[in-house]
Amino acid sequence: MPVPRRQRAWQIALVGYWILLFIATHYPRVVIPGEIPHSDKIVHFGAFGTLAFLFWFAIRPRVWVAAAILIPYAGLDEWLQQFVGRFTDLMDFFANTLGIVVVLVALEIHRRFRAR
Repeated sequence: MPVPRRQRAWQIALVGYWILLFIATHYPRVVIPGEIPHSDKIVHFGAFGTLAFLFWFAIRPRVWVAAAILIPYAGLDEWLQQFVGRFTDLMDFFANTLGIVVVLVALEIHRRFRAR
């Protein structure tokens, strides 16, 4: 069965975003003068929340399947950063996971209310 045009667009957006996210998280960190301590956690939350949002609409998975794929990926992504001149930070992983979980829960709640 062919994939609907709208879902195909979501899939293309997901692939493009995921590639850009991987590049951004593995590029050597740039120190910004006057940066607010731990403000990168907000960026991690938003970046991985966006990944979850795109994944949801591109793949149409059950919520637990999305979480089972995206959360380990967030951990792998964080772990791999130590090999490219960055640091593996457990708090970054927690921010990634929180972004994923919040978005998936919100989308699942929306889906259930819509199904009524």
